[in-house]
Amino acid sequence: MLERDDALRIFGVTSVENLFFTQYMPDADGDFVKVYLSCLYHSQLGDTSFGIAEIANELNLEKSRVEAALRYWERRRLLTRKSDDPPRYVLHSLGEHMLTGKDSFRADDEYLHFSESVYALFGDRRKIRPSEIATAYEWVKDLSLEPSIVLMLLSYCISARGINFTFSYAGKMAVKIKEEGIESADEAEKFFSRSEKIREGARSVLKRFGQRRRPTEDEINMYETWVYELGFTDEDILSACRETVKATNPSFAYLNGILQGLKKRSGGETVKAQLKSEDILIGQTKEVLNALGVRTSAQGVQNAYKNLLTKYPHEIYLLAAKDARKRNLRFEDLLPIADSWNKKGLDTVDKIEKHLSEMADISPLAKKVLAESGQEGSPTSGDLKYINTWLESHSEEIILYAASLSRSAKQKMPYIDKVLSSFKEKGIKTIEQARSTVPTQKGTVTAQKYQQRSYTEEELSRSALDLLKEAEIDNE
Repeated sequence: MLERDDALRIFGVTSVENLFFTQYMPDADGDFVKVYLSCLYHSQLGDTSFGIAEIANELNLEKSRVEAALRYWERRRLLTRKSDDPPRYVLHSLGEHMLTGKDSFRADDEYLHFSESVYALFGDRRKIRPSEIATAYEWVKDLSLEPSIVLMLLSYCISARGINFTFSYAGKMAVKIKEEGIESADEAEKFFSRSEKIREGARSVLKRFGQRRRPTEDEINMYETWVYELGFTDEDILSACRETVKATNPSFAYLNGILQGLKKRSGGETVKAQLKSEDILIGQTKEVLNALGVRTSAQGVQNAYKNLLTKYPHEIYLLAAKDARKRNLRFEDLLPIADSWNKKGLDTVDKIEKHLSEMADISPLAKKVLAESGQEGSPTSGDLKYINTWLESHSEEIILYAASLSRSAKQKMPYIDKVLSSFKEKGIKTIEQARSTVPTQKGTVTAQKYQQRSYTEEELSRSALDLLKEAEIDNE
């Protein structure tokens, strides 16, 4: 009975709820906003046959872009897909959703959790746009990648390309991950580890060529062929770079010809051995990071750990990691810890384990010594060394008594050591004998009431009784 005037398409009004502008539009990609408004426009005009292809043509967008926008708004629950062939959608009233509780202006739980993880990954280093998160989530939906693998991919891109890498670059990597059939975190970690190794190798070649730039994707792919198909090591490739001096403008293509020729002449299967070595290194790196209590990707530090292994075996670094964790130290402290053990003659696992066991046994006494001598904090390795020596000649009771005498000393541990040496020289074995050699006043050591002074090495070599008496005289 009623007909719509075609002029309404031009001069009419399309109703858009204000909630869209305040709650949805600020977080959306610009193309996605255009698609939603187009859907509103055509739905209110009754254009039920207007489909994805028509929207793409009208907005000058790729069909895949329109489909991504529709999936985005579906996740935001502004529309619902009713059928697939042909695709049909129902647009919802935003006000009704708010009043009925069907929607609280949030994405579905999976998308929300993913978004929070991406924001946490970048932190304050880069402001991530919602459209970039939507792009990354498309890799989860379209490529069927696990969200954890996509997060690992973003972390790798930050490491390899810097915090301002483009998501289009990451998208190419996501497609490659899909093509290689990577489904688990372990498989992804090996993939990123190999990718970083290849990228570093390609950079090394460019440096040999005297070129200070990042390698192109084609150059990276070529380097990957040299390593995993031809079986050359990094050293082999860099050695072959010497032959490129014959070229006016050395290039990857020229180097590829050299390596292909070497392969035909020499042969040899080194790829399997290389991959096995990488797996072992990743496993050892993970073990050390777990012992440290550090949650980070092993591929990010495996090259550094490989360098550490040239000096000490993995088993020693594993013990160093456990020791470092107790002292709230970091990965960078592993080598200094191993070096300190080596200087003490602790060069085997058995010796180190025995040493750590002994240190653990005397650690409670060390804390008491610090308290008695008026010191704060945790005992150092030097403190433990002192106490370990004292226990060879004195009881814990006498050691603690000597510690109480050092409260006014600047160098407390050397002072305690000299007092205990004096006790040893005088044959003092009991606490009663020790107390009888030191003057007291109402249970307080007299020297502790006077001004503190510094002692020379000669003075420290004298007995505790002489030192205390002299301190009294100086302060009279």
